[in-house]
Amino acid sequence: MSSPNPILTTIIFVFALQAIVLGVLLLTKRARKQSNIFLSLLIFFFALMALNIAVVNVLWSRDMMDIFRYVQLELLFGIGPALYFYTKSVTCKAFTFSKKDALHFVPVALEFIFYRTAFYRLGADGLYQTPAHPYTKIYLVEQWLGSLSIVIYAIISLRLLFRYQSWLKQHYSNLENKSLRWLQLPIIIYALFWIGWNFFGEVDKYFFDKSLKEYFILPTFVGLAAVTCWIGFKGYLKTQTETSGYASQKPKPSSDDPNPELAKKLTALMDKERPYLYPELDLNRLAELLEANPKQVSHTINRSFSKNFYEYVNSYRIEAFKQSVTEPENKKLTLLGLAFECGFNSKSTFNDVFKKATGKTPSQYAKQLKNKSEKKQSVVS
Repeated sequence: MSSPNPILTTIIFVFALQAIVLGVLLLTKRARKQSNIFLSLLIFFFALMALNIAVVNVLWSRDMMDIFRYVQLELLFGIGPALYFYTKSVTCKAFTFSKKDALHFVPVALEFIFYRTAFYRLGADGLYQTPAHPYTKIYLVEQWLGSLSIVIYAIISLRLLFRYQSWLKQHYSNLENKSLRWLQLPIIIYALFWIGWNFFGEVDKYFFDKSLKEYFILPTFVGLAAVTCWIGFKGYLKTQTETSGYASQKPKPSSDDPNPELAKKLTALMDKERPYLYPELDLNRLAELLEANPKQVSHTINRSFSKNFYEYVNSYRIEAFKQSVTEPENKKLTLLGLAFECGFNSKSTFNDVFKKATGKTPSQYAKQLKNKSEKKQSVVS
């Protein structure tokens, strides 16, 4: 058990209570959505963990741990399912929570019951006894299974998020307010937290005789509570993506051969009508212009040009930017202004796409062009 630290304990209390308030706000938010409910559950389960460790420290300092064993707040088995269903509900508008899905939360009920039995009370107390109580092994197995559950659900959620982002790049040319990239970090943190927590716990137990706990338990939970509040704020502002048509099932790869005629028609359209200048160009709109099926257009881009839709459209925007930056009449415009005229609608997207395609930032590229131009002028003069 870590030594009581009133400052860190107070910080954890504040973050935990703030997270609970955020959860309530999500549940009462107008236009109530499934994603709000699951995010609220996720925040609630993590807030319980933070409160749990804070209450432990307060009661430990007052020699009242016997009381805590009857009011254990932690519910590890709820975190993974809540994270998974939140990810699923924000990436797929068509997803509807069913009775079958509710089975994922059965372990939470069993965990709640376990914490009200002697198996938990005697097993948890046995951690600080020599020799340990026979029930201690049962308690440790429950804790490891709970941690493993979180890691597995986090990995599944991350795969779902990556699959969704891959689907986006097959259908949209701009991913602003669509990609949910902000969600990757907390999912990774949640997974790594439990791996690291158990690893360092075992290292401390076997090599340092549990002498390091007071240095990492409370600071770690302060960080976790802060991340939980952050995902609550972020999720409150962005509770749903601005896309439709995505299904979480993995699509079957197409075995059709490339369509050179459609590829030629597509190239002619991009060169003459320049639809890439429209910032919100998506696969459906491009298919309408070609009078073709969206799946055929996507397949043609993949097979004939070895790119996804996102890469294909933005490659034209990059070339348009390169051309615009060399034109004298555009010298008064900023690089970002030129990028927006070429179809980009986000500075971060423009910078990322441009650097990936050229190996340089837009400013480095423009500076290189300027240096070349000055050298030519000096040679002429």
